[in-house]
Amino acid sequence: MKKRTLWIPLIAALLAASAQPGFGVSKEIIQMMTQLDNIQQQVSNLQNTVATQTAVLKTLVQQASDNISAMKATIASMQEAEARHLASSSNQIDSLSSQVQQLSSSLDEAKGEISNLSGQVAQTQKMLQTINTPPQNQPGGTQSGPSGAPAQPANDASSTGSANDAPPSASAAPVPDPQVLYQSAYTDYTQGEYELAIQGFQQYLQDYGNTDLASNAQFYVGDSEYLQKDYKDAIQDYDKCIQSYPNGNKAAAAYLKKGYALLATGQRAAAERDLETVIRKYPQSHEKDLASQRLRSLRADARE
Repeated sequence: MKKRTLWIPLIAALLAASAQPGFGVSKEIIQMMTQLDNIQQQVSNLQNTVATQTAVLKTLVQQASDNISAMKATIASMQEAEARHLASSSNQIDSLSSQVQQLSSSLDEAKGEISNLSGQVAQTQKMLQTINTPPQNQPGGTQSGPSGAPAQPANDASSTGSANDAPPSASAAPVPDPQVLYQSAYTDYTQGEYELAIQGFQQYLQDYGNTDLASNAQFYVGDSEYLQKDYKDAIQDYDKCIQSYPNGNKAAAAYLKKGYALLATGQRAAAERDLETVIRKYPQSHEKDLASQRLRSLRADARE
């Protein structure tokens, strides 16, 4: 309407100009008016087109916004699921680690029993050899009594009776058999009797601290504490295993579980150093695989 109002003065001026003799310009005026109407129609169409396209654009923008919101929700859900998966994997790794260590320990126990049995067999063979070997004659021969039986020595306790008068000697408290002591402590460990296991392994270390299984005993002292969530003492006893038995059977496991205990106490940097030590020093061990998995999990958490 505004545009039509603007054209009215122009049309009036044209009409005034057309009031000439013979009306010579009326045809031109009609053509100009027709062109003006066409232009006005084109402008109107253009306005309608712009309005339509603007509405379409708004719709597309709203759809894109909705899609972005949906994608954000999907990503958040995926991140949450991944976090749960990582937590579950971490628990599974810990459980798997304990199972592998128990299998390794069982193998060590079997080796120890085989070694013990081998020693017993060797001792039995010596005894049999001694029994089967005939006694050699004494240099001066044996004296016979009146009936041909060997004469009793002059200082025989049965003839003098002095042995019966001697007071019995005080005997020291017997030291338990190493295999029995170790196996008893290990049984307590596998059955969850961790306090008894700690006592048994500490007794073993006191009496047999230089044997092949001493490294195992020291490790299980720390592991019994770890399984009771006594992480501070566990870290100290894992350290004792590493320092006292650096070439022992449980050095790699001690580094690994010390790393787990450090993580449990919030000492992440120190834990990562111990896990990296496992990977560097024991590249062929199953502890190396467990350390690698835990490090990957930690670094994935750090990136989120």
